[in-house]
Amino acid sequence: MCAGCPYMVLQCYQDLFICETGCLHMLSSLTSNITNGELVIGILTSLILVILSLVAAVVATARTARLKKRYKTLIQGETGQNLEQLITANHEQVAQLERELERFKRVVENHERRLQVTMTTAQVIRYNAFGENGNDLSFSLALLNEQGDGAVLSSIFGREESRVYAKPVEGGNSTYTLTDEEKKVIETASNSPRPER
Repeated sequence: MCAGCPYMVLQCYQDLFICETGCLHMLSSLTSNITNGELVIGILTSLILVILSLVAAVVATARTARLKKRYKTLIQGETGQNLEQLITANHEQVAQLERELERFKRVVENHERRLQVTMTTAQVIRYNAFGENGNDLSFSLALLNEQGDGAVLSSIFGREESRVYAKPVEGGNSTYTLTDEEKKVIETASNSPRPER
């Protein structure tokens, strides 16, 4: 042990000590085995490793700079707004669109309810009520909604007079007695295709 060292800090091998004063002691046998050629190769290898490390550091720095630039572009956006402002603005727009969508849903549901009770089908049958010579001047007109509710109007034309009758219809039937022509026109109106929604 070195006489100038008050205590030993680390013992790696039998003859290797690092002292508090910083002196390093090695066996002379370890240094005698290294030749000058091996020393030059070791120094060149270390130099190459240092150069490669510097190149890697430069490449990493360049990549970091590009990433920072892309990050700033992402955060600030092309218009100068930052990402938080853009997200907030988009969130507000989505919320506004959702409110508008709900309003339109209510409007459509209201129209659906109104269409169900609106007279959507009108059918007419013309006929000769008395079988006399002449034209089919009598008629029955069915005005129905999607549930088969509405009215049937009949006009009976005669030589001396004409009469018009109106009868309510619910579910394709009436509380009043229906003529064959009225039944036929109601059935035709009930089976006719409905307008698409």
